[in-house]
Amino acid sequence: MLKKILFIAKKDFQYSLKEKTLLVWLFIMPIVFFGFIGSTTGGFAGKSINTTTNVAIWEQHAGDAVNDPLARQIIYRLEQEGFTLPIFNQQKDKQELKYYFKDYTRRLWLPENLSQKLAKDEKIEIKYASKANGLTQDRDQFSIEKALYQTLGDILVFKKLNNNTDSLNFDAVNELPKNIYVEISSAGEKLNIPSGFNQAVPGILVMFIMMIALSSGSLSIYLERQSGVLKRLAATPLTRKEIILGKWLGKWFITILQIIYGMVIGWLLFKIHWGNHLVAIVVILLLWAAFNSALAVLLGSLAQSEGQVSAISTIFSLLLAALGGCWWPIEITPQWMQKLANFLPTGWIMDALHKLMYFGGQLQEVSLHIMALLVLSLIAVSIAFSKFKFS
Repeated sequence: MLKKILFIAKKDFQYSLKEKTLLVWLFIMPIVFFGFIGSTTGGFAGKSINTTTNVAIWEQHAGDAVNDPLARQIIYRLEQEGFTLPIFNQQKDKQELKYYFKDYTRRLWLPENLSQKLAKDEKIEIKYASKANGLTQDRDQFSIEKALYQTLGDILVFKKLNNNTDSLNFDAVNELPKNIYVEISSAGEKLNIPSGFNQAVPGILVMFIMMIALSSGSLSIYLERQSGVLKRLAATPLTRKEIILGKWLGKWFITILQIIYGMVIGWLLFKIHWGNHLVAIVVILLLWAAFNSALAVLLGSLAQSEGQVSAISTIFSLLLAALGGCWWPIEITPQWMQKLANFLPTGWIMDALHKLMYFGGQLQEVSLHIMALLVLSLIAVSIAFSKFKFS
């Protein structure tokens, strides 16, 4: 029996690989989607230095050190906010060997003669530019404005402590004891939510397993029903059980090929680290592929037209991918969407992958995910058995 099932599966697998459209979706489109989705969600940083703490400062003074005391105090306050501050001027930028001022995503310009302008009550304009966006941009702007306002406060304190304001020296101001303290404690473990390629590659791979199985797999079953191939198989010594299992296994082989290719490409081209629980990740993806292969057999048995196969497989795949967190991290979505993902198989998959790959999760934390996928796959195979049609 097993030999006959494997024979059908092998022939079905080989026949499927002759379809040029399937080959494009198997080997070319994943790279396109990995690159596009990954780059639009932060995958490509280009040449820019895009870290959370780097703010490059352009200081007009041509020497190696920042001599203006007001400029030094601004830099001091920025450092208190946790920024790393590479300082550039016309001379230093020409000598820079690795990165230049223009390479940084966050840049701040300090005008020359700040202290003299302050003494003459002239307007001082400090320019800041950033390629960051969203919460990162808001946080940077708040921290920089806070540092500047603190510097204004330092000027007032300095004037109160010193009768002579011609020469600014903020050492005494900076050494004053702090009268207000903020007590900080942890509110729980911080989750480094994946973005860019770290999110796109596993997410799009989950979506493609579903799309390949439902579109190509179910369409081939439908066409074999229409052409009479399944009728001729039914007339052979093969049993109904052998035919159904062989067809299901053939679709599963295609999705397994997709898994292997997607994981290898993710590792080689997009530098994805699949975590310390690679076996568990592979098992989860295999169960997901088995479930979708069973759905392909079921849809191919029930569909009444090619258009119906295409519409159902496309809408179903895209909808589950979007709501389950394949396109974006489900952790950043509204609460209602996160709760909805708990009831979707794509949500189970992405939650398990995130736990194992990025959140330091252990096998016991995804055991329920694996059991749920196993039960779901068995249910799908059982329904496919009961609804399978030869014509």
